Amino acid sequence: MKKQSRIIIALLTFVLLLVIVFGYKLHWFNAGITSQQTEDSMANSPVQIATKEASETISPKTEEPKEINDTEFPENGNTIDDFVTSPYIVAMDAKGFLNNDDMEDVVLVLQNKTDSTDLRPVLVLLKQATGGYNLYATSWQAIGAAYINGDYQQYDSEDITIDKNKTLIISTYGSGPVGNRETRYCFKNGELVFTYMETYNAGAGQQTIAKYDVLAKKITVEDINTMKEDMPTKVSHGKLPPHKQYLFKEVDPVSIFSE
Repeated sequence: MKKQSRIIIALLTFVLLLVIVFGYKLHWFNAGITSQQTEDSMANSPVQIATKEASETISPKTEEPKEINDTEFPENGNTIDDFVTSPYIVAMDAKGFLNNDDMEDVVLVLQNKTDSTDLRPVLVLLKQATGGYNLYATSWQAIGAAYINGDYQQYDSEDITIDKNKTLIISTYGSGPVGNRETRYCFKNGELVFTYMETYNAGAGQQTIAKYDVLAKKITVEDINTMKEDMPTKVSHGKLPPHKQYLFKEVDPVSIFSE
């Protein structure tokens, strides 16, 4: 009997040790899940979602970004052609009323004809009462390069317009990580400033639309679940931090939303 008792006690002790070890591992496993869920929740806040979408949409990381060129363009000219210096040609142009006079202004997107991957300068030319144009501003970051990696076209299509509200609108449309993007600029207090951006990206089972009201410092993100027949939409809201006016000639939308 004494031998049997010792065997029973040994078995009970072994079972008890197993229970203790299992409980210890379960505790740390659950703690790890909780920690991961917290990190996921933080990563999915509206501002961070919108920031991620903007960075991917505006500047997909396929190669090192080009450096801003130091080319200087004429400050004034009698015709549009006077501003198109070698090695550039006109890729796109838009005409309309940008500032507060009644004279038709012009915006040019130039392309380096010797390097398709070069950054494209965007020139804002203001019509003068005495005739001709003055170069108001040049942006090297408003639209980006036409091609990346040598021969890969970055956008499927592009457009630049000046609408009836005196707003400069630059639109690009692309598949994959590039997505669609629209940026808007208006004259405020005598300066052409960045006022609004909207991006669209589509992936497996989801479409995301992010709207950035730069003047109101608001972000709206719409996530559309395309896996369900009724395609439900989840809308999130966030706020941009206080900031100064973003000038057209200085602003890089990538840096704004990745800070």
